[in-house]
Amino acid sequence: MTGRHGIVRPSPSPRPSPRPRVEEPAASRLDRRATVMAALMAVVVLMAGFAVFAGLRAGAVHGGNRAVADTAATTQVADQVGGDLKAIFSYDYDNLARTERAAASMLVDEAVGQYEAGYASAKQQAVDQKLVRTTTINSIAVANLDGDSAKLLVFVDQQTLTTTSNQQSSASAALSVTARKVDGTWKIASMTAL
Repeated sequence: MTGRHGIVRPSPSPRPSPRPRVEEPAASRLDRRATVMAALMAVVVLMAGFAVFAGLRAGAVHGGNRAVADTAATTQVADQVGGDLKAIFSYDYDNLARTERAAASMLVDEAVGQYEAGYASAKQQAVDQKLVRTTTINSIAVANLDGDSAKLLVFVDQQTLTTTSNQQSSASAALSVTARKVDGTWKIASMTAL
């Protein structure tokens, strides 16, 4: 085709029609938004949980209770008190002096009188019936550790052998124990049967 000035112009080619826009279903958009919101909420909840956990640990340290935060000190008190309890509640009728020496070196304060009151009758029974008692720690937990003072919950198992009849019996007990650190060693300051 020729134009006004004699220039030949090509005839316009038909434009390709644009692709029709496919609308995403509204339900699919809502599902994607819900997934994103759920992921964001999960991140917020995890961050809040971590903040609470960190705050509790810091509060335990600053509030005086190191039982949660200081695992080395917690393990030390649990091991020493557990060993002491095994020693003072285990006895052999033929060597009661060993148990008495253990009690003298491991007990302080109120625990001395508490132990002596209960041990007097146990000692007589051990001699009369020729008993050998072995105490083991079933479980021990440090509820509070503050400086040189600790509170523990202890579950003990005891096996008692009556040597004259070769009869064996067992018993379990729960104790609330207060311990006090004396010259770098944890000693039992009081005991209460639960």
